[in-house]
Amino acid sequence: MNKILLKNYHLFDPSEKLNYFGDLLIQDDKIKQISPSIELSDIKIINGNGKLLIPGLIDFHVHYRDPGETYKEDIKTGSEASLKGGFTTVIMMANTNPTMDNLSAISDQKKIIDQNSRIRILQTSSVTIGRKGKELVDIDLLSKNGIVSFSDDGDVISDPKILHKALTLANKNNRTILEHCEEHDQVKDGSVNEGSVSIRLGLKPRPKDAEIACVKRDIDLAKKNNLWIYLQHISCKESIDLIRNAKNQGVKVTSEVTPHHLFMNEFWSYGKKGEVPSWIDLSSYDTNTRVNPPLRSEIDRISLIEAVNDGTIDIIATDHAPHSFGDKLNTFDSAMAGINGAETALITLLELVDRKEIDLEKIIKTMCNNPGEILNNILNLNIGKIKKDYKADLVVIDNNDQTKIDDDFFVSKSSNSPLLGSNMKGKIKMTFFDGKLLFEDKE
Repeated sequence: MNKILLKNYHLFDPSEKLNYFGDLLIQDDKIKQISPSIELSDIKIINGNGKLLIPGLIDFHVHYRDPGETYKEDIKTGSEASLKGGFTTVIMMANTNPTMDNLSAISDQKKIIDQNSRIRILQTSSVTIGRKGKELVDIDLLSKNGIVSFSDDGDVISDPKILHKALTLANKNNRTILEHCEEHDQVKDGSVNEGSVSIRLGLKPRPKDAEIACVKRDIDLAKKNNLWIYLQHISCKESIDLIRNAKNQGVKVTSEVTPHHLFMNEFWSYGKKGEVPSWIDLSSYDTNTRVNPPLRSEIDRISLIEAVNDGTIDIIATDHAPHSFGDKLNTFDSAMAGINGAETALITLLELVDRKEIDLEKIIKTMCNNPGEILNNILNLNIGKIKKDYKADLVVIDNNDQTKIDDDFFVSKSSNSPLLGSNMKGKIKMTFFDGKLLFEDKE
């Protein structure tokens, strides 16, 4: 019988009103006891010396590039990167090659996961075959075979009739559609937020109106038909206003934001950590900031933070999108879109806590409690809380330490991050998954 006593930790989980210094007993893969003091002999003890102990993080949005682009990432390295970042459960998107759109492909994927993953990986299916937006996958069959939800992520579902039918079938199976909110016709081949930065750098704009129109359409559809929809990587104030109003009206809408949209604004596109370059430096940019949807204005960033703090945003998810060095060694417009986020997500958010922009309580709610509640309702996993008989998925954080983000920092195959060269407040010291210590920072 595997037993570990975690002694002298700052136990923190607002959903359980847990905020005190105490001990936690792990037995096999579950939390057995939580108390201000647990005294046991003949047991492995790990002394926390007052470090912060929180539930294992849950990531609703990762791209592990497996199968099809494993030179960027694969399930083994992706799971190791997420584990280092404090994540114990992740949901993989379906935009692989081949697309995860049928039972055979998903069965093959599960074998790879079982053989290679260090953590709990759940799989989405695409909504439509080949993510072409035309013909629905077999939502009933795939739901019965472990698919957690459905997403054509990377592309919006343009046809409202297809989306309506997909939502109806998914909801019937206690699942939903994770919707990429950007209208094709408006984004075209744009790469950066429409405004002063796109003008100054001479780059094709990717207007937020493309997101706003999609968010409005999807909310209206959900409201009219009493359906539950999940809106991915929200990035602007107007979308937040629509979502907040919809929630106040009782619409079943779940909304997601990424750490990079909370931490960075459009000025980061210049490649100077958010500083506006001098008038003479018009060609400076960092392709590591190329992401869809793009980094927005400071007004938008602040609106997203306010939405996390007031509960309008339900989930913070990484949209972990690793790319090779060559994928980013290009012009901004031609560079592949995506930011490597698994290992830096919690660290960037702890920096925002230190700046008093976001409450730590809200981070735990949006990265542990809320996603855990959704998945527990779908699959009965007992994750996302520090609670007796829940899975012993736990993260230890040292708020008095710092994290240096350089090329040597990443265990992912890729390091396409605008945060390279940064020193961030806080450090992830340990991650426990299923009661086992699988990551430990020994520096």
